[in-house]
Amino acid sequence: MKRNDLAYRETFLAGRLGIRAKILIYLAILAGFIISAVWMLQGVLVYSASRGLNVPPQLLDAVRTQFFLTVGAILLATALVGFTMARSVSEPIIETNEAAKQLSASRYTRPPHSGGYREIAELNDTLVRAAEDLGRVEDLQRELIANISHDLRTPLTMIIGYAEAMRDIPEEVTPENMQIIIDETNRLNSMVNEVLDFSRLRTGSLELEEKTFSLTAQIREICDRVSKMAAVEGYTVIFEPAEERTVTGDSGRISQVLYNLLGNALTYTGEDRTVRIRQQDAGSRVRVEISDSGEGIPKDELPYIFDRYYRSRENHRRAVIGSGLGLNICRSILEKHGARYGVKSEEGQGTTFWFELPKAAEKTADA
Repeated sequence: MKRNDLAYRETFLAGRLGIRAKILIYLAILAGFIISAVWMLQGVLVYSASRGLNVPPQLLDAVRTQFFLTVGAILLATALVGFTMARSVSEPIIETNEAAKQLSASRYTRPPHSGGYREIAELNDTLVRAAEDLGRVEDLQRELIANISHDLRTPLTMIIGYAEAMRDIPEEVTPENMQIIIDETNRLNSMVNEVLDFSRLRTGSLELEEKTFSLTAQIREICDRVSKMAAVEGYTVIFEPAEERTVTGDSGRISQVLYNLLGNALTYTGEDRTVRIRQQDAGSRVRVEISDSGEGIPKDELPYIFDRYYRSRENHRRAVIGSGLGLNICRSILEKHGARYGVKSEEGQGTTFWFELPKAAEKTADA
């Protein structure tokens, strides 16, 4: 960094002069101006009084003494006012700075002198909220890592168990056992891909390959695939289309959204183990709703359901299809498409996730 650079000069001065020193320097400069004014005023008065007169030396000595006393009083007042002002201004700032160093540990204790100035009080309010948010995100990250570890461990355990059984017992080498290993491997691959997509979406490096495609046909194809996989465990997927509709977007990413929302619905559906997908027109858009009959989501959790790292307070369940970790990915993909999305839920009556994509012919006009 060049020495004449403004940022360098600001960093140089900020690192060597605290706010107390700067206040005292500014007051000392002000005192100097006052003393200079007093000196000039006294000189003018003495000159005017002594012009054409024989002024006794005692009077001049008295004037000089008065000047020095005035200067001393000004300096003493400047020192007292400066010290008091510097302490009252700098103390809450210094305490706030020391307390802010706890933010790395997601803690922040409001300093005792934080309410002396409105700006300092607002800064402390902001830091308190930041500490709470950091603590919340840290807790959610820990919970997410624990859930991912659990989800990864389960298919790995099954793959190892079946592979060892097939190695040691020739009779266990059956198409059914091979299919279980393939299914669990696909589950692992799905979770790893979602983690990679999550990282790419955070960095903004995920590009869309947009084209016109039939959304209805895509939903129908996904429902057929998922139904075959889920029917083994007694789940039913019902698709209720209105008419054939086409949209413009990245069909692969929209498929990812559908798989995630459908997998989430299958994971949390109720005792009837039924998930319904509805497609209907919504003006110039196509609306897709995926509903389950589960316990629903508490109202206080709905605003955070798409947040990064968010997990419901409900006990973690293993996803039936996919990893169950993709709601934040769904939001990012839908936002990249300019789609509307949301969730409706009532406790005890199930949950409906929905999104709306512009129709292919009207995407440009409605975007």
